Amino acid sequence: MQHKNLQTFFQEVAKENAENTALHSANSIYTYRQLDSKANEFAGWIQSRALVLGDVVGIISTKCFEDYALMIACLKLGITYTNIDIDNPTVRTRDICDTCTPKLLFCSQEVSAVSKNTGVTVALYKGIGSEFEPLYSEVEGDTVAYIMFTSGSTGKPKGAAITHTNLVNFIQWGQSRFAISVDDNFANISPMYFDNSVFDFYIALFSGASLTPIKKTLLNDPVALLDHIDKHKCSIWFSVPSMLIYLLTMRVLHKQNLETIRTFIFGGEGFPKTELKKLYTLYSHRAKLVNVYGPTECTCICSSYTISENDFENLDELPPLGRLNEGFSSILDDGELCLIGPNVAKGYYNDKKRSSAVFSTYNNQPMYRTGDLVEEREGLFYFKGRADNQVKHMGYRIELEEIEIALNALAEIQQAIVLHQRHSDSAYGKIVAFIVPEMEELDLKTVKEALRLKLPTYMQPNRFEIRKAFPKNANGKIDRGQLKVEL
Repeated sequence: MQHKNLQTFFQEVAKENAENTALHSANSIYTYRQLDSKANEFAGWIQSRALVLGDVVGIISTKCFEDYALMIACLKLGITYTNIDIDNPTVRTRDICDTCTPKLLFCSQEVSAVSKNTGVTVALYKGIGSEFEPLYSEVEGDTVAYIMFTSGSTGKPKGAAITHTNLVNFIQWGQSRFAISVDDNFANISPMYFDNSVFDFYIALFSGASLTPIKKTLLNDPVALLDHIDKHKCSIWFSVPSMLIYLLTMRVLHKQNLETIRTFIFGGEGFPKTELKKLYTLYSHRAKLVNVYGPTECTCICSSYTISENDFENLDELPPLGRLNEGFSSILDDGELCLIGPNVAKGYYNDKKRSSAVFSTYNNQPMYRTGDLVEEREGLFYFKGRADNQVKHMGYRIELEEIEIALNALAEIQQAIVLHQRHSDSAYGKIVAFIVPEMEELDLKTVKEALRLKLPTYMQPNRFEIRKAFPKNANGKIDRGQLKVEL
């Protein structure tokens, strides 16, 4: 059945799979009936607070059962949600709220402090209860389902607005591409404010499959993480390559674990083939390994490629990005990939200026300029670099200007330049901050502490370089090329 929106889509899935497991938490199992019931309870409460279709709410997500039920409630009502990092600096959470103006911030008791100083009313889950029956009206396909915030070159995060129609198309592609069944169990490794989580949540819970939330504490304990995934017999793994490389480096991956994983999916950054080959050797005899690519602005994934033995004949380049998903088309503008089709987002929420710079139409279809430079060979796309100052670091898209703005705002710093450097095209990069201090003596500890109050962990520089002045080119501009250092 072709669904117009996620409201009717989930209602059908919940009805057909009422007694099937939807969520595996650490100590509890929740069925689709329980998930749907809690979502209806939240929906009734939200309506009783006079929120209407098109309003926005924020979720300080910890991957508790209530977080997932609230997301479903929002989809049923046509309310837009945005997931917010529990560890965000206060200023970043405030910037997000200033952009999307949520009517409420939802959170559990233990994280309520994160929502302070935002000017937004806080709703604690434990205080929500309603016998008010929600009245569901039809949700149009172009209604924004969620806003996913990424780094912004102006120093402020920008929020990609993804619609119900975007997601219906995405779900149907994912179900077909990975042959999803009700027997599958997704390891929900990525945080909910990160784009990769869209695959886990929507493909699993709109297919009658189950989802196993992986809490942040488990990610810091590789042995416990793998034991948890094995215990719950997860079959689908999706993470950034950095996570898999970390587990390989810790020497905790071996042929006797992850026995129920049938597909390893990785994306968000390049996977160096020297490391990928180790994973392939361990698991390719029983699982597929699939490299995926896609900007946040195009609903998570736009292309995919299944790894084979032939891919290791040349170890000096990254794996192919693959072929575009059905429904997508593209043009290359001086090598820049421009994606066209029904999965392209509605734009950046409440930000016409930045939207107009990268979103447009082509042959009456929405188009997004990715900024990614690619090469096409034998029908496959290969990543070659960026057309701007944006980078992928630890799977996150980062505008280096945002880090520069945060540094230049500090009284201790006269000028700062931030670069992303690699050993080679197939190696991981580091964020290097070059600083001209205001005074001769600079306390780097103070600078780092100040930066932690402004930027999330994944945007913190890996290295600081102090300079008396920056080199200039013939035009008097800073010559960034001369700033590079040996890593």
